[in-house]
Amino acid sequence: MDTFALLTACVLVLGQADSRAEPPNPAADGEESRQPAPILIDWIHANDFSMVGLRPGVYDYHATCGSRHGFEYLALRGYPQDYALRGRLTPERLAPHKLLVINLVSAEREPFLVSEIMAIRSYVDRGGSLFLVTEHSNAYFHSHRLKPLLSMLGIASSTDTACEVRPLTLGRGSGWLAVTRFVDHPVTAGLGRIAMLSGGTVDRRYAVALTSDKSWADQWRAGVYGEDNAAGFCGNFRRDESEPLGPHGVVLAREYGRGRIVIVADQNMISDNLINYADNYRLWLNAMAWLLRDPALVDWNGYESWHAPRIVAYEPPEKPAFGCGDEEGYFNAMSLLARHHWLLVNDRFSPPADLRIFADDRCTLSADQRRSLLEELSSGQTLLVLTPESPASQARGGSLADLLSDPDCPETVRRETPEEVIRQLPGGGAVRWLKAEWVVDNQHLDPPSQVPRADQKRRAEWFLAKLQALLDRGKKEPPAHD
Repeated sequence: MDTFALLTACVLVLGQADSRAEPPNPAADGEESRQPAPILIDWIHANDFSMVGLRPGVYDYHATCGSRHGFEYLALRGYPQDYALRGRLTPERLAPHKLLVINLVSAEREPFLVSEIMAIRSYVDRGGSLFLVTEHSNAYFHSHRLKPLLSMLGIASSTDTACEVRPLTLGRGSGWLAVTRFVDHPVTAGLGRIAMLSGGTVDRRYAVALTSDKSWADQWRAGVYGEDNAAGFCGNFRRDESEPLGPHGVVLAREYGRGRIVIVADQNMISDNLINYADNYRLWLNAMAWLLRDPALVDWNGYESWHAPRIVAYEPPEKPAFGCGDEEGYFNAMSLLARHHWLLVNDRFSPPADLRIFADDRCTLSADQRRSLLEELSSGQTLLVLTPESPASQARGGSLADLLSDPDCPETVRRETPEEVIRQLPGGGAVRWLKAEWVVDNQHLDPPSQVPRADQKRRAEWFLAKLQALLDRGKKEPPAHD
Protein backbone atom coordinates (compact mmCIF):
# COMPACT_ATOMS: atom_id res chain seq x y z
CA MET A 1 0.00 0.00 0.00
CA ASP A 2 1.40 3.39 -0.93
CA THR A 3 2.02 6.07 1.70
CA PHE A 4 -0.74 8.37 0.43
CA ALA A 5 -3.35 5.64 0.66
CA LEU A 6 -2.22 4.82 4.19
CA LEU A 7 -2.30 8.47 5.19
CA THR A 8 -5.79 8.89 3.76
CA ALA A 9 -6.95 5.77 5.58
CA CYS A 10 -5.42 6.99 8.82
CA VAL A 11 -7.13 10.36 8.57
CA LEU A 12 -10.42 8.54 7.96
CA VAL A 13 -9.80 6.45 11.05
CA LEU A 14 -9.25 9.60 13.11
CA GLY A 15 -12.52 11.05 11.88
CA GLN A 16 -14.60 7.96 12.58
CA ALA A 17 -16.70 7.71 15.73
CA ASP A 18 -16.14 3.96 15.57
CA SER A 19 -12.47 3.54 16.60
CA ARG A 20 -12.43 0.04 15.13
CA ALA A 21 -12.44 1.38 11.58
CA GLU A 22 -9.56 0.07 9.52
CA PRO A 23 -7.65 1.07 6.39
CA PRO A 24 -8.56 -0.67 3.13
CA ASN A 25 -7.29 -4.11 2.26
CA PRO A 26 -3.65 -3.85 1.12
CA ALA A 27 -4.14 -6.55 -1.48
CA ALA A 28 -6.27 -4.13 -3.46
CA ASP A 29 -3.25 -1.89 -3.87
CA GLY A 30 -0.99 -4.62 -5.14
CA GLU A 31 1.10 -4.89 -1.97
CA GLU A 32 1.59 -8.62 -2.43
CA SER A 33 3.06 -8.11 -5.90
CA ARG A 34 6.19 -6.26 -4.74
CA GLN A 35 9.21 -7.08 -2.63
CA PRO A 36 8.36 -7.01 1.09
CA ALA A 37 9.85 -4.12 3.05
CA PRO A 38 12.43 -4.88 5.78
CA ILE A 39 10.09 -3.57 8.52
CA LEU A 40 6.56 -4.80 9.19
CA ILE A 41 4.31 -2.61 11.36
CA ASP A 42 1.45 -4.41 13.09
CA TRP A 43 -1.85 -2.57 12.68
CA ILE A 44 -3.91 -5.66 13.48
CA HIS A 45 -3.39 -5.54 17.25
CA ALA A 46 -2.25 -1.93 17.69
CA ASN A 47 -2.90 1.56 16.39
CA ASP A 48 0.00 3.15 14.59
CA PHE A 49 0.10 6.68 13.20
CA SER A 50 3.72 6.81 12.10
CA MET A 51 2.58 7.98 8.66
CA VAL A 52 0.96 11.06 10.23
CA GLY A 53 2.87 12.26 13.27
CA LEU A 54 3.15 15.88 14.34
CA ARG A 55 2.33 18.01 11.32
CA PRO A 56 0.38 21.22 10.58
CA GLY A 57 -3.37 20.82 10.96
CA VAL A 58 -3.28 17.56 12.94
CA TYR A 59 -4.43 17.83 16.56
CA ASP A 60 -5.61 14.34 17.43
CA TYR A 61 -3.49 13.27 20.41
CA HIS A 62 -2.66 9.81 19.12
CA ALA A 63 -1.81 11.10 15.65
CA THR A 64 0.55 13.74 17.05
CA CYS A 65 2.25 10.92 18.96
CA GLY A 66 3.07 9.14 15.71
CA SER A 67 6.71 8.34 14.96
CA ARG A 68 6.83 9.76 11.44
CA HIS A 69 10.31 11.27 11.80
CA GLY A 70 11.85 8.03 12.99
CA PHE A 71 10.33 5.79 10.34
CA GLU A 72 10.80 8.23 7.46
CA TYR A 73 14.48 8.44 8.29
CA LEU A 74 14.73 4.65 8.30
CA ALA A 75 13.08 4.57 4.87
CA LEU A 76 15.61 7.12 3.65
CA ARG A 77 18.38 4.82 4.85
CA GLY A 78 16.99 1.83 3.00
CA TYR A 79 14.51 0.45 5.52
CA PRO A 80 10.94 1.18 4.34
CA GLN A 81 7.90 -0.25 6.08
CA ASP A 82 4.97 -2.48 5.24
CA TYR A 83 1.75 -2.64 7.30
CA ALA A 84 -0.09 -5.72 8.49
CA LEU A 85 -3.63 -4.34 8.38
CA ARG A 86 -5.90 -7.39 8.61
CA GLY A 87 -5.90 -11.11 9.11
CA ARG A 88 -3.34 -12.91 11.25
CA LEU A 89 0.37 -12.82 11.82
CA THR A 90 1.63 -16.14 10.50
CA PRO A 91 5.14 -17.54 10.06
CA GLU A 92 4.82 -16.98 6.31
CA ARG A 93 3.73 -13.38 6.80
CA LEU A 94 6.58 -12.58 9.19
CA ALA A 95 9.39 -14.45 7.45
CA PRO A 96 10.24 -11.87 4.69
CA HIS A 97 10.80 -9.06 7.22
CA LYS A 98 13.80 -8.22 9.41
CA LEU A 99 11.86 -6.34 12.08
CA LEU A 100 8.33 -6.55 13.48
CA VAL A 101 7.07 -3.33 15.12
CA ILE A 102 4.13 -3.49 17.53
CA ASN A 103 3.11 -0.04 18.67
CA LEU A 104 0.87 0.58 21.65
CA VAL A 105 -1.58 -2.35 21.79
CA SER A 106 -5.15 -1.31 22.58
CA ALA A 107 -8.20 -3.23 23.78
CA GLU A 108 -10.41 -2.27 20.83
CA ARG A 109 -8.01 -3.92 18.39
CA GLU A 110 -7.85 -7.65 17.73
CA PRO A 111 -6.36 -9.83 20.49
CA PHE A 112 -3.31 -11.98 19.83
CA LEU A 113 -4.36 -15.50 18.92
CA VAL A 114 -2.39 -18.45 20.23
CA SER A 115 -1.14 -19.18 16.73
CA GLU A 116 0.09 -15.59 16.36
CA ILE A 117 1.96 -15.71 19.68
CA MET A 118 3.66 -18.91 18.58
CA ALA A 119 4.47 -17.39 15.18
CA ILE A 120 6.08 -14.31 16.76
CA ARG A 121 8.09 -16.41 19.18
CA SER A 122 9.34 -18.62 16.36
CA TYR A 123 10.13 -15.56 14.22
CA VAL A 124 12.30 -14.01 16.92
CA ASP A 125 13.87 -17.31 17.95
CA ARG A 126 15.03 -17.87 14.37
CA GLY A 127 16.68 -14.46 14.06
CA GLY A 128 13.94 -11.89 13.56
CA SER A 129 13.75 -8.72 15.64
CA LEU A 130 10.86 -7.26 17.63
CA PHE A 131 10.36 -3.60 18.62
CA LEU A 132 7.54 -3.13 21.09
CA VAL A 133 6.06 0.10 22.46
CA THR A 134 4.26 0.02 25.80
CA GLU A 135 2.88 2.76 28.03
CA HIS A 136 2.12 3.86 31.55
CA SER A 137 0.00 1.71 33.89
CA ASN A 138 -2.38 -0.53 31.97
CA ALA A 139 -3.45 2.20 29.55
CA TYR A 140 -6.00 0.88 27.04
CA PHE A 141 -5.50 -2.53 28.76
CA HIS A 142 -2.32 -2.91 26.70
CA SER A 143 -0.39 -4.68 29.46
CA HIS A 144 -3.00 -7.39 29.95
CA ARG A 145 -3.31 -7.80 26.18
CA LEU A 146 0.46 -8.26 25.88
CA LYS A 147 0.95 -10.55 28.85
CA PRO A 148 0.50 -13.87 26.96
CA LEU A 149 2.95 -12.81 24.23
CA LEU A 150 5.55 -11.42 26.63
CA SER A 151 5.22 -14.43 28.90
CA MET A 152 5.98 -16.70 25.94
CA LEU A 153 9.11 -14.58 25.32
CA GLY A 154 10.18 -14.85 28.96
CA ILE A 155 9.44 -11.18 29.75
CA ALA A 156 7.26 -9.84 32.55
CA SER A 157 4.44 -7.40 31.71
CA SER A 158 4.08 -4.30 33.90
CA THR A 159 1.00 -2.30 34.93
CA ASP A 160 2.97 0.48 36.68
CA THR A 161 3.88 4.06 35.80
CA ALA A 162 7.47 5.24 36.24
CA CYS A 163 7.55 8.24 38.61
CA GLU A 164 10.56 10.32 39.60
CA VAL A 165 11.70 13.00 42.01
CA ARG A 166 13.64 16.18 41.35
CA PRO A 167 16.05 16.91 39.77
CA LEU A 168 15.04 14.20 37.29
CA THR A 169 11.50 15.44 36.73
CA LEU A 170 10.74 17.77 33.83
CA GLY A 171 8.53 19.99 35.96
CA ARG A 172 6.59 19.93 39.20
CA GLY A 173 4.87 16.62 38.48
CA SER A 174 6.40 13.16 38.86
CA GLY A 175 5.40 11.51 35.56
CA TRP A 176 7.37 13.62 33.05
CA LEU A 177 10.95 12.64 33.68
CA ALA A 178 14.51 12.41 32.48
CA VAL A 179 16.48 9.16 32.51
CA THR A 180 20.24 9.25 33.01
CA ARG A 181 21.11 5.74 34.24
CA PHE A 182 22.13 3.31 31.51
CA VAL A 183 23.50 -0.21 31.28
CA ASP A 184 26.39 -0.65 28.86
CA HIS A 185 24.71 -1.93 25.70
CA PRO A 186 24.65 -1.03 21.97
CA VAL A 187 21.15 0.41 22.47
CA THR A 188 22.42 2.90 25.07
CA ALA A 189 25.80 3.79 23.55
CA GLY A 190 26.47 7.53 23.71
CA LEU A 191 23.32 8.41 25.65
CA GLY A 192 23.48 11.06 28.33
CA ARG A 193 19.82 11.86 28.94
CA ILE A 194 16.54 10.64 27.46
CA ALA A 195 13.03 11.75 28.37
CA MET A 196 9.59 10.24 28.73
CA LEU A 197 6.14 11.69 29.40
CA SER A 198 4.17 9.49 31.80
CA GLY A 199 5.62 6.18 30.66
CA GLY A 200 5.61 2.71 32.11
CA THR A 201 8.20 0.25 33.34
CA VAL A 202 9.79 -2.84 31.78
CA ASP A 203 11.16 -6.12 33.10
CA ARG A 204 14.04 -5.09 35.36
CA ARG A 205 16.10 -8.17 34.41
CA TYR A 206 16.62 -6.94 30.86
CA ALA A 207 16.46 -3.18 31.42
CA VAL A 208 19.15 -1.02 29.79
CA ALA A 209 17.75 2.39 30.83
CA LEU A 210 16.61 2.90 34.40
CA THR A 211 15.14 5.48 36.76
CA SER A 212 16.87 6.61 39.95
CA ASP A 213 16.91 4.89 43.35
CA LYS A 214 14.33 7.40 44.63
CA SER A 215 11.85 6.80 41.82
CA TRP A 216 8.85 4.54 42.31
CA ALA A 217 6.46 2.34 40.37
CA ASP A 218 3.05 4.01 40.60
CA GLN A 219 0.28 1.43 40.63
CA TRP A 220 -2.73 1.67 38.34
CA ARG A 221 -6.38 2.18 39.32
CA ALA A 222 -9.23 0.60 37.38
CA GLY A 223 -12.28 -0.22 39.51
CA VAL A 224 -14.72 -3.03 38.83
CA TYR A 225 -15.03 -3.74 35.11
CA GLY A 226 -12.50 -0.99 34.43
CA GLU A 227 -15.19 1.65 34.93
CA ASP A 228 -13.00 3.93 37.02
CA ASN A 229 -10.19 6.06 35.61
CA ALA A 230 -10.55 4.71 32.07
CA ALA A 231 -8.90 4.54 29.59
CA GLY A 232 -5.49 5.63 30.88
CA PHE A 233 -5.85 3.84 34.22
CA CYS A 234 -3.24 6.08 35.84
CA GLY A 235 -2.26 5.95 39.49
CA ASN A 236 -2.20 8.93 41.81
CA PHE A 237 1.38 9.99 40.94
CA ARG A 238 2.25 9.95 44.66
CA ARG A 239 4.28 7.24 46.31
CA ASP A 240 2.18 4.97 48.48
CA GLU A 241 3.76 2.58 50.96
CA SER A 242 3.04 -0.46 48.78
CA GLU A 243 4.77 1.02 45.73
CA PRO A 244 8.39 -0.14 45.33
CA LEU A 245 11.27 2.30 45.07
CA GLY A 246 13.59 2.25 42.05
CA PRO A 247 15.55 1.82 40.04
CA HIS A 248 12.94 0.73 37.51
CA GLY A 249 13.60 -0.13 33.89
CA VAL A 250 12.04 1.97 31.12
CA VAL A 251 13.88 0.54 28.08
CA LEU A 252 14.51 -3.17 27.60
CA ALA A 253 16.89 -4.98 25.27
CA ARG A 254 17.47 -8.71 25.20
CA GLU A 255 18.42 -11.51 22.87
CA TYR A 256 16.00 -14.37 22.46
CA GLY A 257 17.35 -17.35 20.59
CA ARG A 258 18.96 -15.86 17.49
CA GLY A 259 16.69 -12.82 17.58
CA ARG A 260 16.58 -9.49 19.39
CA ILE A 261 13.91 -7.59 21.31
CA VAL A 262 13.68 -3.93 22.34
CA ILE A 263 10.82 -2.47 24.40
CA VAL A 264 10.38 1.23 25.13
CA ALA A 265 7.84 1.97 27.86
CA ASP A 266 6.51 5.24 26.49
CA GLN A 267 5.02 6.06 23.11
CA ASN A 268 6.05 9.70 23.51
CA MET A 269 9.71 8.73 23.79
CA ILE A 270 9.91 8.07 20.05
CA SER A 271 7.08 10.35 18.90
CA ASP A 272 7.57 13.40 16.70
CA ASN A 273 6.84 15.45 19.82
CA LEU A 274 9.86 14.16 21.72
CA ILE A 275 12.21 12.22 19.47
CA ASN A 276 14.42 15.30 18.89
CA TYR A 277 14.51 16.18 22.59
CA ALA A 278 17.69 15.34 24.52
CA ASP A 279 19.12 12.00 23.29
CA ASN A 280 15.84 10.33 22.35
CA TYR A 281 16.76 10.25 18.66
CA ARG A 282 20.07 8.61 19.55
CA LEU A 283 18.16 5.94 21.45
CA TRP A 284 15.97 5.38 18.39
CA LEU A 285 18.92 5.07 16.00
CA ASN A 286 20.85 2.83 18.40
CA ALA A 287 17.85 0.55 18.84
CA MET A 288 17.13 0.32 15.12
CA ALA A 289 20.79 -0.32 14.31
CA TRP A 290 20.91 -3.17 16.83
CA LEU A 291 17.59 -4.70 15.79
CA LEU A 292 18.30 -4.43 12.05
CA ARG A 293 21.95 -5.45 12.57
CA ASP A 294 23.16 -2.41 10.68
CA PRO A 295 25.73 -0.34 12.65
CA ALA A 296 25.72 2.31 9.91
CA LEU A 297 22.33 3.49 11.20
CA VAL A 298 24.09 4.93 14.26
CA ASP A 299 24.78 8.09 12.31
CA TRP A 300 23.71 10.88 14.63
CA ASN A 301 25.20 13.59 12.42
CA GLY A 302 23.31 12.29 9.41
CA TYR A 303 20.04 12.42 11.30
CA GLU A 304 20.72 15.87 12.78
CA SER A 305 21.46 17.35 9.37
CA TRP A 306 18.63 15.49 7.63
CA HIS A 307 16.51 18.64 7.14
CA ALA A 308 17.30 22.33 6.74
CA PRO A 309 17.07 24.94 8.03
CA ARG A 310 17.98 23.58 11.45
CA ILE A 311 16.82 25.22 14.67
CA VAL A 312 18.70 24.12 17.79
CA ALA A 313 17.31 24.94 21.23
CA TYR A 314 19.63 24.87 24.23
CA GLU A 315 18.36 23.32 27.46
CA PRO A 316 20.64 22.57 30.42
CA PRO A 317 19.66 19.29 32.12
CA GLU A 318 19.32 20.98 35.51
CA LYS A 319 16.80 23.49 34.15
CA PRO A 320 14.32 21.81 31.79
CA ALA A 321 12.14 24.26 29.91
CA PHE A 322 11.24 22.84 26.49
CA GLY A 323 10.47 19.48 28.09
CA CYS A 324 8.40 21.09 30.85
CA GLY A 325 4.61 21.00 30.76
CA ASP A 326 4.10 23.47 33.62
CA GLU A 327 2.66 26.92 32.92
CA GLU A 328 6.09 28.52 32.81
CA GLY A 329 7.52 25.78 30.58
CA TYR A 330 7.95 25.81 26.80
CA PHE A 331 6.72 22.35 25.78
CA ASN A 332 3.91 23.81 23.66
CA ALA A 333 6.36 26.11 21.88
CA MET A 334 8.65 23.16 21.20
CA SER A 335 5.73 21.21 19.71
CA LEU A 336 4.66 24.19 17.61
CA LEU A 337 8.15 24.55 16.17
CA ALA A 338 8.42 20.81 15.56
CA ARG A 339 5.24 20.95 13.44
CA HIS A 340 6.83 23.43 11.04
CA HIS A 341 10.63 23.19 11.36
CA TRP A 342 13.48 20.77 11.96
CA LEU A 343 14.12 21.36 15.66
CA LEU A 344 16.67 19.76 17.99
CA VAL A 345 16.64 20.40 21.76
CA ASN A 346 19.66 19.44 23.86
CA ASP A 347 22.51 20.78 25.99
CA ARG A 348 25.11 20.62 23.22
CA PHE A 349 26.34 23.35 20.91
CA SER A 350 26.72 20.96 18.03
CA PRO A 351 25.56 20.55 15.36
CA PRO A 352 25.74 24.11 14.00
CA ALA A 353 22.40 25.89 13.93
CA ASP A 354 20.73 28.13 11.38
CA LEU A 355 18.98 29.64 14.39
CA ARG A 356 19.73 29.02 18.05
CA ILE A 357 17.12 29.41 20.79
CA PHE A 358 17.41 29.76 24.56
CA ALA A 359 14.40 29.61 26.84
CA ASP A 360 16.17 31.75 29.45
CA ASP A 361 19.31 33.88 29.51
CA ARG A 362 20.20 32.95 33.10
CA CYS A 363 21.93 29.67 32.32
CA THR A 364 25.45 28.63 33.13
CA LEU A 365 27.70 27.99 30.15
CA SER A 366 30.96 26.10 30.13
CA ALA A 367 34.12 27.71 28.75
CA ASP A 368 33.80 25.65 25.54
CA GLN A 369 30.14 26.63 25.15
CA ARG A 370 30.94 30.31 25.68
CA ARG A 371 33.68 30.14 23.07
CA SER A 372 31.44 28.33 20.58
CA LEU A 373 28.56 30.76 21.08
CA LEU A 374 30.84 33.78 20.70
CA GLU A 375 32.15 32.39 17.43
CA GLU A 376 28.59 31.92 16.16
CA LEU A 377 27.51 35.41 17.16
CA SER A 378 30.64 37.00 15.71
CA SER A 379 30.03 35.25 12.38
CA GLY A 380 26.50 36.62 12.06
CA GLN A 381 24.46 34.05 13.98
CA THR A 382 21.23 35.00 15.70
CA LEU A 383 20.32 33.84 19.19
CA LEU A 384 16.68 34.19 20.23
CA VAL A 385 15.81 34.18 23.94
CA LEU A 386 12.17 33.44 24.71
CA THR A 387 12.05 35.33 28.00
CA PRO A 388 12.61 39.03 28.67
CA GLU A 389 16.15 40.25 29.23
CA SER A 390 17.15 39.67 32.86
CA PRO A 391 18.75 42.47 34.90
CA ALA A 392 22.52 42.22 35.10
CA SER A 393 22.24 41.93 38.86
CA GLN A 394 20.46 38.59 38.45
CA ALA A 395 23.09 37.13 36.11
CA ARG A 396 25.25 34.33 37.41
CA GLY A 397 28.81 33.56 36.47
CA GLY A 398 29.02 32.00 33.03
CA SER A 399 25.54 33.20 32.06
CA LEU A 400 24.52 34.65 28.72
CA ALA A 401 24.54 38.15 30.20
CA ASP A 402 28.15 37.65 31.25
CA LEU A 403 28.99 36.36 27.80
CA LEU A 404 28.13 39.69 26.20
CA SER A 405 30.49 41.40 28.66
CA ASP A 406 33.31 39.01 27.85
CA PRO A 407 36.54 40.73 26.73
CA ASP A 408 36.49 38.57 23.59
CA CYS A 409 32.98 39.69 22.68
CA PRO A 410 32.81 42.68 20.33
CA GLU A 411 31.00 45.71 21.69
CA THR A 412 27.27 45.41 21.17
CA VAL A 413 24.67 48.04 20.33
CA ARG A 414 21.44 47.78 22.31
CA ARG A 415 18.13 48.74 20.73
CA GLU A 416 14.45 47.97 21.25
CA THR A 417 11.42 47.28 19.10
CA PRO A 418 7.82 46.85 20.29
CA GLU A 419 8.46 43.10 20.39
CA GLU A 420 12.12 42.65 21.28
CA VAL A 421 15.25 43.86 22.99
CA ILE A 422 18.23 43.39 20.66
CA ARG A 423 21.96 43.40 21.35
CA GLN A 424 23.59 43.75 17.93
CA LEU A 425 27.18 42.65 17.20
CA PRO A 426 29.31 44.31 14.49
CA GLY A 427 29.38 41.19 12.29
CA GLY A 428 25.61 41.01 11.99
CA GLY A 429 25.06 38.57 14.81
CA ALA A 430 22.61 39.44 17.55
CA VAL A 431 20.99 38.28 20.75
CA ARG A 432 17.27 39.00 20.73
CA TRP A 433 14.97 38.82 23.78
CA LEU A 434 11.19 38.65 23.42
CA LYS A 435 9.43 41.24 25.55
CA ALA A 436 7.10 40.11 28.33
CA GLU A 437 3.92 40.76 26.33
CA TRP A 438 5.16 38.44 23.57
CA VAL A 439 6.25 35.42 25.60
CA VAL A 440 5.39 32.00 24.18
CA ASP A 441 5.33 29.83 27.31
CA ASN A 442 2.71 27.18 27.99
CA GLN A 443 0.26 29.79 29.30
CA HIS A 444 0.21 31.54 25.96
CA LEU A 445 0.33 28.66 23.46
CA ASP A 446 -2.08 25.73 23.31
CA PRO A 447 -0.80 22.14 23.70
CA PRO A 448 -0.21 20.15 20.49
CA SER A 449 -3.39 18.07 20.89
CA GLN A 450 -5.69 21.09 21.19
CA VAL A 451 -7.06 23.10 18.29
CA PRO A 452 -5.67 26.61 18.92
CA ARG A 453 -8.00 29.20 20.34
CA ALA A 454 -8.14 32.53 18.52
CA ASP A 455 -5.71 34.45 20.74
CA GLN A 456 -3.23 31.58 20.95
CA LYS A 457 -3.49 31.06 17.21
CA ARG A 458 -2.57 34.69 16.56
CA ARG A 459 0.40 34.43 18.90
CA ALA A 460 1.53 31.15 17.31
CA GLU A 461 1.31 32.67 13.83
CA TRP A 462 3.28 35.71 14.99
CA PHE A 463 5.94 33.49 16.55
CA LEU A 464 6.31 31.36 13.43
CA ALA A 465 6.55 34.47 11.25
CA LYS A 466 9.22 35.89 13.59
CA LEU A 467 11.27 32.71 13.34
CA GLN A 468 10.92 32.59 9.57
CA ALA A 469 12.13 36.19 9.30
CA LEU A 470 15.16 35.37 11.44
CA LEU A 471 15.92 32.27 9.36
CA ASP A 472 15.60 34.28 6.14
CA ARG A 473 17.87 36.98 7.55
CA GLY A 474 20.47 34.38 8.42
CA LYS A 475 20.62 32.84 4.96
CA LYS A 476 24.03 33.18 3.37
CA GLU A 477 24.27 34.65 -0.08
CA PRO A 478 25.44 32.06 -2.63
CA PRO A 479 28.97 32.53 -3.86
CA ALA A 480 29.38 34.50 -7.08
CA HIS A 481 30.39 32.52 -10.17
CA ASP A 482 32.66 33.74 -12.92
